[in-house]
Amino acid sequence: MITLLVFIGTILVLVGVHEGGHFLAAKLAGVYVEEFAIGFGPKLLSVRKGETRYSIRAIPFGGYVRMAGEDREVTSSEIPADRLLYSKPPFTRILISLAGPMANLLTTLLIAILALWAFGTPIIQVEDVIPGMPASAVLKSEDRVLSIQGHAIYNSETLSRLIQQSGGEPIDILVERNGELREFTVRPQFDPVEERYVIGAYFWPVIRTNKLALLDPSSPLSLAGLKENDRIVAVDGEATHTAVAIVGRVDELLPTDSITFTVLREGEQLEIFLSTTGFDLNQSLAGIAFANLGITYRRPGFAAGFVLGAGQFSDYVHMIVEWVHAILTGQVTASETIAGPVGIARLLGEGIKQGPNIFLWLFSYLSLSLGVLNLIPFPALDGSRAAFGLYELVFRRRISPQTEGMIHAIGALIIIALMLLVTYKDIVKLFQ
Repeated sequence: MITLLVFIGTILVLVGVHEGGHFLAAKLAGVYVEEFAIGFGPKLLSVRKGETRYSIRAIPFGGYVRMAGEDREVTSSEIPADRLLYSKPPFTRILISLAGPMANLLTTLLIAILALWAFGTPIIQVEDVIPGMPASAVLKSEDRVLSIQGHAIYNSETLSRLIQQSGGEPIDILVERNGELREFTVRPQFDPVEERYVIGAYFWPVIRTNKLALLDPSSPLSLAGLKENDRIVAVDGEATHTAVAIVGRVDELLPTDSITFTVLREGEQLEIFLSTTGFDLNQSLAGIAFANLGITYRRPGFAAGFVLGAGQFSDYVHMIVEWVHAILTGQVTASETIAGPVGIARLLGEGIKQGPNIFLWLFSYLSLSLGVLNLIPFPALDGSRAAFGLYELVFRRRISPQTEGMIHAIGALIIIALMLLVTYKDIVKLFQ
């Protein structure tokens, strides 16, 4: 029930923001707005205020802003001609069409910033260090990195950039260790293989320990004799205190016929042998999950929140661009990655269980997706309506209302059919 309520509430807000963008743009342009509706179908709630009727309808998957003259047919002689949509210049109509998607994009940016101010961002921690590298002399696992060269560290991208900018000169790193602030000086060294400066440490928001939190019964390690809650304290005689050390050691040993894992189980130390003939790293460590020490959040200041929020918004856009590119190039199929109402509801339900910051991340990403989707110049979408306005602006002639209406109607039918297909696939996944 909670998942359903969260889903409906999320859709209503996202649609309300989207249609609100069209509504405000139309009002500012002097267009007569007949109805502002969230949802389709029968009216559940309706009230008229001034010239506009505001309504909530039974089917919450969408909404609309009905503007006078939208179909180029005047329904009332009382509406002034200069307030009809198609009496406005094409540039104005383009702005009204794009206002909905732009409202969703702006919402994504604002939520990203507000979430950072309210909940913060995960503190970057030292997961492990590489023996013999510069960091191994001063840094330890579980150190929390607060700043480098006086610059606050809120994400791994900033950390990596500052290391590269050092050019091999010593850098000052401020960390929190066991509740105390400690500052160390490290000289990055150039790695010719990776062609960048490194200090030899693994940085991550969450530290994975050497304890097995989950172990699939069919996994190679389980079949070899390991159990959940075992601690892998050494791999082929080399001590391992973190998950990254275990993974790195196994990767270093492969290919080989067998690997010896030293395990601590209820105070007893055991030697367990894993046959790895023909196995790669993923096959050797398949079906396991290591315990972690959790995530600690740090709230940025006012200005930093703006910068980080803008960066997060840019990352969201990049993710969508990569997703579209992967579909167009055949790397993934659309049916594997597109979720319908059922899939989105499940996703939001899981997000709300993981906390408000995760839910807001999903919410903002959905808002961005809705905005970007509507920018596509496909019939019935806002991008298509803007394209018709652009055509008129460039070629100085209008497409007949019958032709444009028919094109949008066909597009709407295709979109509905695709939505039904995706929903069917989502339901099938529930029973798999």
